[in-house]
Amino acid sequence: MDDKRVYELQAEVYKALSNPTRLMIIGCLGEREKTVSEVVECLGLSKSNISQHLSYMKAIGLVCSRKEGRKVYYYVSDKRLLKAIESIKQVLFERFLVCSRAMSPEELSKLVTNIEQ
Repeated sequence: MDDKRVYELQAEVYKALSNPTRLMIIGCLGEREKTVSEVVECLGLSKSNISQHLSYMKAIGLVCSRKEGRKVYYYVSDKRLLKAIESIKQVLFERFLVCSRAMSPEELSKLVTNIEQ
């Protein structure tokens, strides 16, 4: 596989991860595999919305699924993905703390709350 193709695939993964709902789904699935209904309960979003995101994420290999009877369980395809997302979150948190001198206490509080979620 040539370098350009690797970068294209990498960009596709980053594109998928640029959506907050997809990041929340990955976070929800990080603990254990779940059905669509369990992800809906975890995130409080519509079933059709979650299903569309899961289909896209499965198509590009971020999540996998397995069927058990009538239920389909989804899980993160590679636990290293969870570690990568957590590492990026920590970098953001640390960078925002360094840059926080330029923010009001209210802005900083709001930002920290969003990052910790």
